[in-house]
Amino acid sequence: MWYWIVMVLLVIGCAALLGGTFASIKKNKAEAAGGRRRRSRRYPDEDEDDYDDDDEEEYEPPRRRASQRRQAGEQQQAQRPRQKKRRQWKIILEDLDTWEKYSFVFYDTVGIGRGRDGSMYEKYLPIPSDARVSKAHCVIIHRGDKLYLKDEDSRNGTFLNGRRIDRPIVIQKDDVIGIGETQLEIQRILRESE
Repeated sequence: MWYWIVMVLLVIGCAALLGGTFASIKKNKAEAAGGRRRRSRRYPDEDEDDYDDDDEEEYEPPRRRASQRRQAGEQQQAQRPRQKKRRQWKIILEDLDTWEKYSFVFYDTVGIGRGRDGSMYEKYLPIPSDARVSKAHCVIIHRGDKLYLKDEDSRNGTFLNGRRIDRPIVIQKDDVIGIGETQLEIQRILRESE
């Protein structure tokens, strides 16, 4: 018995919901039609047969609104300076002789050299034990979406995978950087996601 009572109440509820939905749709259509009639009164000289108001309503206002939004966006951009988000890099280097690992999180540069003061670089890896390493030997720099290894006019040169470099060259995982008698393997290169 309760089953049938619940079923009847559900059917009545669904019918009421559908009726309310149809009534609101009809009301919205009537309001839209009233708005079109009011707009057509603004142009009394035009013949109703020659002027198709429905085409203008569907096409013109969206274009106007879009251009207004575009103009507002351009004004806002002109008022505030553009700030490009800088993304961080993380590089992990491993000394192949001592198995010591070095990890750096940086935006622009990681300097490598024998000197203790690396204030000219964002991050610095001092290698004081190798006498063949110059005070400012080489630098890892980021340009665009890549990291590059660049020699800093060192006395004994910088090597990548056994080849001497004379200009900035792209580096990647598993490359070996040779400076003096030190070999640094690139274990990982990670970039902060946008």
